[in-house]
Amino acid sequence: MRFGVSYSTDSVSEDVVKKVHDALKSRGHSVESEAQTPLQKMNASIIFAVGDDANILRTFRELGEREKPVIGVAVDAKSFLAEIDIDSLTPALKMIEKKNYSIEKRAMLATEINGDKLPNALNEIVVSPATGTTIMRYGLTVDGELIFRDMADGIVISTPTGSTGYALSAGGPVISAKSNVFLAIPICSVNHNKPFVMNERSTIVVSDISSRGKCDIVIDGRFRAEVGEDRVTVRKAACGANFVRFDKAVHANVFRKLRSRELKDDNVPKNAPPSAKYIYKILQYEGPMTQKEVAESSMLPKRTVRSALDYLVKHGLVARQTSLRDTRQSIYLVV
Repeated sequence: MRFGVSYSTDSVSEDVVKKVHDALKSRGHSVESEAQTPLQKMNASIIFAVGDDANILRTFRELGEREKPVIGVAVDAKSFLAEIDIDSLTPALKMIEKKNYSIEKRAMLATEINGDKLPNALNEIVVSPATGTTIMRYGLTVDGELIFRDMADGIVISTPTGSTGYALSAGGPVISAKSNVFLAIPICSVNHNKPFVMNERSTIVVSDISSRGKCDIVIDGRFRAEVGEDRVTVRKAACGANFVRFDKAVHANVFRKLRSRELKDDNVPKNAPPSAKYIYKILQYEGPMTQKEVAESSMLPKRTVRSALDYLVKHGLVARQTSLRDTRQSIYLVV
């Protein structure tokens, strides 16, 4: 197969990139690296987006209208959009080779300022004053109907994917990735306006924008452009974001990952094996599991799982208990 590798030097070292390349080539696959081939020109069947969520979002943004399947590869535990960890790269490759995966298509936002197109957004677009100490006046219109006029720190227009990001911090709900809706959330509304959920086929317009200073639009936390008093029009993009998925538990994983943000692994020694750190994190947000369940969730070899669990038990980080259902099995849980 032909794979592509996208990464940002801001969050990924050359050693990590080399590790990904070596893993792909060692199994006889050809590799296109972003260092030599721009994302827009890659002929890869699947693109590995290595690093943090910012790089995964950038990958989809730069792919533009090309709906290439992308698999997020987390280098640390902070990634929310990644499907696998760097340590489970080889098991994931084996599953891809056997075609034991699915493609999940996520909606994206297409944005225009007075007819000028901007890059698509996978998470959200934010319209707000460029200076954080000022407020903005604006009107929100959906399908030609004025929903409200507001004075606020700004407004977030979010996809279901983005509902766990900035939108959640601004007071919005968590929305299932399979929901065909978009979300508008005022940021610290002076008029106490509430989040508004609408059908994804809606045309959303933010207009009558004014502030003491200039106002900007920010797409997925990276791309920024000045808005001024222009009209911002948002619709569902013609293209979507295609994620490679191994786990079909879409709804439960959202809340597992949200919970994992609040959990820390400060107790794990810094010199602990990476597999032990990874499995400790899995046990934190998935709860008590058997060794077989840990192996299935982590996609690591059984020997690696067994060794990592022994390490965690030895250091008093994980307890091993006899299963109440089957006394021949052990349950591992974080203590």
